[in-house]
Amino acid sequence: MRALVLAALVVLAAALGGCKSDGTDKPKLALVDTPDPITTGSVPMAFSVEPGVEAWYRERGSVVPLGSRPAYCHGFGCEFRAVIPLDDDDEAALARIFQAHGGSPAAERVAVDLADQWWEKRADREIGAPPDKRGSDLADAHHAGQTDCIDEATNTTTLLLHLEQRGLLRFHHVQRPESRGAFLYAHATAVMRDRTTGTDWIADSWMRDSGDPIDVMPLEEWFSRAYVDPVS
Repeated sequence: MRALVLAALVVLAAALGGCKSDGTDKPKLALVDTPDPITTGSVPMAFSVEPGVEAWYRERGSVVPLGSRPAYCHGFGCEFRAVIPLDDDDEAALARIFQAHGGSPAAERVAVDLADQWWEKRADREIGAPPDKRGSDLADAHHAGQTDCIDEATNTTTLLLHLEQRGLLRFHHVQRPESRGAFLYAHATAVMRDRTTGTDWIADSWMRDSGDPIDVMPLEEWFSRAYVDPVS
């Protein structure tokens, strides 16, 4: 019986204590949305979804969100899912970002940052709740519009899949989210693989207020960082 109780406490700590923030992190400066002149040609593309990505959604009682009505997780641990209907104006806004910044792998990562800022603001309008705050305060669990790192990793992965399916994400391929730490310091992030080098990059919005610039860096660098604000 003691073993069962201990196991339950461990699961509870992992579920509620992860992605925790003390709120002392410095804000990252906003990117300037100006065209990038770099052009290096295109990369051959064939859209496919990695088995690990499919498993990520399946483990959360969902399916890979393909199409024009992707779901947006909030409330911590994807407790709530809001359908975000993307119309022609939305698709055009995303296309403009990648037309201005999609000429190379590095430029495309800037576009991913800008697209994620747009995605979070678009979701805020649909959800109609107070915008998400950086990090995770357990007092915000079960509140509409607030997210933990599981929500954030899932939402960014959903965006990346949408971009790749529509041919906007050309230099990267979406991977299963990765995590670091354990229990009270667990942290998950979306991952994309550079098609030209094979390097995995993270796209992490957890330590940013909704709609702010996100953190984009090599996965190995992200793994090497302790429980700190990755970019200031």
